[in-house]
Amino acid sequence: DEKLNERLANLAGGAGVFIDAGCQTPYRIHFFEISIRGKDAQGNETPLYGELVAVREERGQFEIIPADVLHNLADHPHPPQEIEPSETQPASDYLKRTYQLACRARCQAERQRFAEICRQYLERSFKARIDRAQERAMLLAAEAVSRPEFKLAADEARKYVDELERARRERLEGLKRLEIARTGPVRHVGTAIVLSPDADAGAQLADLADELDPEVRRASEIAAEDHVVQALMAEGFPRERIERVGHLKLGFDIRAHRIADEATGEVDVKRIEVKGRRRGQPVRLTTNEWYRAQQLAETYWLYVVWDPLSASPELVRIQNPAVRLDHAKREIVAARFFEIPAEAIGVAGEGNGL
Repeated sequence: DEKLNERLANLAGGAGVFIDAGCQTPYRIHFFEISIRGKDAQGNETPLYGELVAVREERGQFEIIPADVLHNLADHPHPPQEIEPSETQPASDYLKRTYQLACRARCQAERQRFAEICRQYLERSFKARIDRAQERAMLLAAEAVSRPEFKLAADEARKYVDELERARRERLEGLKRLEIARTGPVRHVGTAIVLSPDADAGAQLADLADELDPEVRRASEIAAEDHVVQALMAEGFPRERIERVGHLKLGFDIRAHRIADEATGEVDVKRIEVKGRRRGQPVRLTTNEWYRAQQLAETYWLYVVWDPLSASPELVRIQNPAVRLDHAKREIVAARFFEIPAEAIGVAGEGNGL
């Protein structure tokens, strides 16, 4: 095992590219080596449990899957020459607070049962030995009263009883160490990048890179909102009546209103969910956003900004997306969002351009 680890040392933490014929979107599988540690009765460090664990990461969601999953995947026929390093800390944190803690709890329960069995055995064993030693010591002490030559033997017998009682206390105290199990280090072994066979590998890798970089994602969102504010002003909405409300978790990012008819006082209101995406990426609405779109109907708009960080972003406006995109949405129950293909956005959109 040590020789194998030495030979594979240069590959530790690396990445490989595979194909999953059944997947629609790319994902990662991170492999980690976890350990649970404890102590023996003498207080020496000892390993209790170790396992190779696979964590699937897709769209920011994590799941523990069988570690032999690679048997179900095919090698990519044309993998890229260079692969950007994967950020494994979120997956590692997920593993530590879920599966590794469950393993520790299981190991600790097993150790406690083992310690209790040992305790019961030691209690019975030492009781029998101490009872016999005490009986012998009392007999010798009685003899020593009238026969001085028994005094040394009586003292030795009494000392032996004391030694047994001390040994009993020490052994029982040592059992307490057996009851403790703690989490050991989590070591990243490698990452499998799993792609769909039906899409361009470069585009899928770029999609994964974007998903993993929260700074880029946040910059894209801010740039998209800036573009939308400018577009609303061009539509005739006063700047002071355009509010960014995403932080309020209302199910949309921007609220804008203007006087549509001075004579009647009619007000034109738009509640806008803003999505900044690279061209061709699917658009995802959370369940909260989708339900708000259903509730607000015609006053709810989806503004999609393609390539918001580029020099030539493109804006697509969709009114009442819950109706106009209902046929194209795909509900992702585990991640609690609705995914809409980029093609459907283009078909349903209106007023393209910035």
